[in-house]
Amino acid sequence: MSRSTRRASRALAIVLILTLAAGIFITAQKIKASRAGAASPLNKPQLLEQSPSQKLADTALRTDPLQKTEPTLQPLLSTTQTPTLQPIAEPILQPVAVAAPPPAPTYTLSGNPLADGRARLEDADPIAARKILNDAFIFGRLSEPDAAAAQTLLAKISQDVTFSRKAFKDDPTVAMYALQAGDELQKVAAANGITWELLRRVNSIADPKKVRAGQTVKLIKGPFHAVITKSKFTMDIYLGSPGETGSIYVTTFPVGLGKDDSTPAGTWQVEPHKKLKKPTYYSPRGEGVIAAGDPKNPLGDFWIGISGIDGQAIGKTSYGIHGTIEPDSIGKEISMGCIRMRNDDVALVFEMLVEGKSKVIVKD
Repeated sequence: MSRSTRRASRALAIVLILTLAAGIFITAQKIKASRAGAASPLNKPQLLEQSPSQKLADTALRTDPLQKTEPTLQPLLSTTQTPTLQPIAEPILQPVAVAAPPPAPTYTLSGNPLADGRARLEDADPIAARKILNDAFIFGRLSEPDAAAAQTLLAKISQDVTFSRKAFKDDPTVAMYALQAGDELQKVAAANGITWELLRRVNSIADPKKVRAGQTVKLIKGPFHAVITKSKFTMDIYLGSPGETGSIYVTTFPVGLGKDDSTPAGTWQVEPHKKLKKPTYYSPRGEGVIAAGDPKNPLGDFWIGISGIDGQAIGKTSYGIHGTIEPDSIGKEISMGCIRMRNDDVALVFEMLVEGKSKVIVKD
């Protein structure tokens, strides 16, 4: 064999050996990779997480592979056991705090009307206080000092309950009224036995011509009446017929009376068309006529004409209730028989007494 041939054979053998070694190496790597992949958790089948009940079921269904018996189903619960359902915890809703109306007060009377009336006032119940005090006063159940104290309390209650715009529940003397189209204060007031001036005052109406339909006003259920006690020089104002059940004492004013007991006792009525503002004075003493507004006019700014209908007053006319330019005469017998009042007081009485409806009772 030539030298060149031997060289070629040797090279071929080296190539075959290298090829065989590479094949063995590659095969070994594949086997190693295959085994590593089989052991990797990434290549394992993923099982869904089972609930405890599912696990118990699977365990019950599983059989021993060495035995040939059929699988036995094991119950999850005993036949005598009743499953208990646990309610889902619901959120607790806190109720919205709503102020409940106060319960109607219940009163236990002590037998002392003055004390009971004061207690009701302290409880902010002027209507109950007024009823207790008024009933005791009207029917003479109070001593003279207590009667005077009750009058003072009742007059204060009247300022808040009767002569203000406030309306109190269960007050039988007032009503709320929504004005209708075409209503006039004069007509609405007359239908309720009060004057339109008082209606305007109570409701703080500046201009009676500017009231509107739908406007709510407070109405007093009149008429008012007056009782004059000559021995005390007082005028008591009442809602309802004085002394009768349902009448309510309102307030008291001081008065001046006729000289030498010349103011006749009895029952009088406020005369129609005889209530005058800025009256002219026609002197019965020969002093002539004194015009309205004259500082010498003894009648002041208001005149309420009255005519006698009972008792010593029956048939008498030309008497009246009026103001005065002599305030010191209040509480005295100085006039010619008429009933004098302070100018501010008579202005209020002028608004309370109604022509043809209000009575004035004069008693000794």
